[in-house]
Amino acid sequence: MLVRSLLAGLLACSLALAEPATLPTTRPATQPGGGPTGSRYPRLDELVALQKAREAELAARRQVAMFEINSAVTERPSDFSWFGPSDALTLRSIVSRLHKARDDQSLQAVLLSFGAGASMNLAAATEIRDALAEIRRAGKKVFVFADSYDSITYTVASAATDICMLEAGEVTIPGIGVETMFYRGTMDKVGITPDFVQIGEYKGAQEPYMRTSASEELRGEMNKLVDSLFTLIVDGIATTRGLSRDTVRRAIDDTMVSGPEALERGLVDHLVDQDGLRQLIERKLDGEMNLIENYAAKPREEVDFSNIFSLLKAMTRKPEATRGPTVALFYAEGVITDGSGEGGLLESAGIGSETMRSALRTAGKDENVKAVVIRIDSPGGSALASEVIWQAIRRVAKEKPVIISIGGMAASGGYYLASAGDYIFADPSAIIGSIGVVGGKFVLKDLFTRIGLSTEEFSKGRNADLYSTTKVWDERQRELIRKSMQTVYDQFTQRVMTTRRGKIADIDRVARGRIFLAGEAQKLGLVDELGGLEKAIAHAAERAGLEKDKFEIQTLPAPKTLADLLSGGTTQLRSASRSVLSSDSLLLAVPESARRQLARQLLLMRVLEKRGVALLAPFMLQIR
Repeated sequence: MLVRSLLAGLLACSLALAEPATLPTTRPATQPGGGPTGSRYPRLDELVALQKAREAELAARRQVAMFEINSAVTERPSDFSWFGPSDALTLRSIVSRLHKARDDQSLQAVLLSFGAGASMNLAAATEIRDALAEIRRAGKKVFVFADSYDSITYTVASAATDICMLEAGEVTIPGIGVETMFYRGTMDKVGITPDFVQIGEYKGAQEPYMRTSASEELRGEMNKLVDSLFTLIVDGIATTRGLSRDTVRRAIDDTMVSGPEALERGLVDHLVDQDGLRQLIERKLDGEMNLIENYAAKPREEVDFSNIFSLLKAMTRKPEATRGPTVALFYAEGVITDGSGEGGLLESAGIGSETMRSALRTAGKDENVKAVVIRIDSPGGSALASEVIWQAIRRVAKEKPVIISIGGMAASGGYYLASAGDYIFADPSAIIGSIGVVGGKFVLKDLFTRIGLSTEEFSKGRNADLYSTTKVWDERQRELIRKSMQTVYDQFTQRVMTTRRGKIADIDRVARGRIFLAGEAQKLGLVDELGGLEKAIAHAAERAGLEKDKFEIQTLPAPKTLADLLSGGTTQLRSASRSVLSSDSLLLAVPESARRQLARQLLLMRVLEKRGVALLAPFMLQIR
């Protein structure tokens, strides 16, 4: 482990200080408690003196704060926690700790190390990069180390004063790829007939089912998005790293740049292994360093596993109630669904309308909650669930400031939620818009015939078979669906203009399914300001009249604990306990990119099965 190798010197020093003290006098062999002649263990005052001497020695060294990212950086804390709330490796916990390092006058440098399991989206990488850049502007050295870099980790590292990499490593930046999977060909082969309608010619959400390739409208939107993201990455690396754009583009075109070549091109500063990092940093700082492991991380409360009562207390602990001025922080991440929003093994948890409405109601009634911040990363989902949450947000906004922070995406239903806020921040890489509606169903009659199944319907009512899986819509029914979807679309644009009137000059120009990167969305009035979550929290506090650093931040809805399970509440733990022979478990063998696509389609099918109308973006974004 990197910490062990870097702290080896300190460990040896600590052991030396802890050895028995040698005194210049001897004592008789018959003296009680005797040990080897001429030595004894130090008295309490001597131990205190030794500790003070050690602390003074460490304080005299160059102080270096260390951060390790060895796993996925998530937006929100875990939905379920055995031992109460935890924000172990969330984006906000990392950025807030980096801000403390920026303001800590005792620090001379920061070291951020990436492990093999490190991953995050581009929005998170941008926020961490910007936090490192602030540390650099504060006059501190910033060291970043990884065995190899990809697009995401190199985006973060580009803000460092010293980028360190293993000599055998590579800088791999393949560019930008947005993937949309088309299912029509497969459906034709197995006997599934998709029957879809969309409102907004640029929407494209029905195309994966109705076509085998993208329409010109969708292709144009995708190319525009890819061009914007590519430019954002090139400009970001060039600006923070101090390289020409041509140098960055050439590295992307070459894709895999070896260690020595990366050093020659100025992409990295040092080729070094973990064991050589201490010597390198001390040379750059011109003195011995004191490495502060897990700098500013919240200590986890120790749990006595040998005491059943202590264990149960820890496992049933509830989040503390607000005790003073508070900013309530909500995470709206994933597909928007009716109900609780819980997922299974294949499907990640989404944004449940009932869960969000209940939590927003709690925040609205809590007198200590002075402002609300909602962090959104969602491609959309259920139209009805989006409206339920929009109404809940606006109800809170009548009494308290509601500030929106858009992370990776606020598309379709995701932007529906964003439009409910008083002020909208967006990360520069955020995807905004896709204001449009899609609706439909999957007709399985041919599939049933091929496998020997037959159905017989008994119904009464002119449109009792509207959502039948054995027949497509006739023209009258199709017009009925289209009319319903037009109503949803009109409501969508009306909701947007409720809060964005005077900011969006032409709703038709930004609607009809069009998508934008945050910078362009800001120019068009969809977004108020570019910035991350911390900026949104500071703005919310300012609007509420709260003094800096004199308010709490409480995450809602709170993670569920064992107490929720015992009291009959549902949690992901219950979903995760399903039989290992379930279809979810079998699909875990599918490669991650395909699994994410399949999970997305399962959620869409669930939404359409309930309502028949959805507000969903037509693509998934994955940058490596």
